[in-house]
Amino acid sequence: METSVIVEDILDKHQVSGPAVDVFRIIEESNIELIFEAMDDNDSGFLLIEDGNATIAINSTHHPNRQRFTAAHEYGHYCLHSNMDKDQLFVDQAFQRDVRASAGTDYKEIQANQFAAELLMPKVMVHSAIANMSLSDLDIALLALRFEVSEQAMTLRLVNLNLLKP
Repeated sequence: METSVIVEDILDKHQVSGPAVDVFRIIEESNIELIFEAMDDNDSGFLLIEDGNATIAINSTHHPNRQRFTAAHEYGHYCLHSNMDKDQLFVDQAFQRDVRASAGTDYKEIQANQFAAELLMPKVMVHSAIANMSLSDLDIALLALRFEVSEQAMTLRLVNLNLLKP
């Protein structure tokens, strides 16, 4: 099933109708334990599947927008790549995730990043939010605030939706 269809189903199931998407509520309503703890700065978080139970841990020292993206990224691994019948660990190291995904060398990381972007910045919500905007730098900053994501994440999402030229 295509990532965008999975995300649409999740948003419908959790009755999300506008930004900012409460990714933490979605994770908790999915019966996944969510914990926040201080980690090494390079460690953003992880998804652990153990004995049929899932836990997502988020680095509590990171910026709230980064925490939200990490949570959505790990939830993406849960929805797309996990098997609840076997123990698994997906560790999200900020530098490694970005390098491997941007280099196109780790398909699961690329998918998890796409999933996170689609969950936090759903296409329909973005299209609605940009009505009557010129997509200036100020508009992008305002959109990032509204969706509770970084300006970089919002810019990449607008480019991927063909709403902004790279």
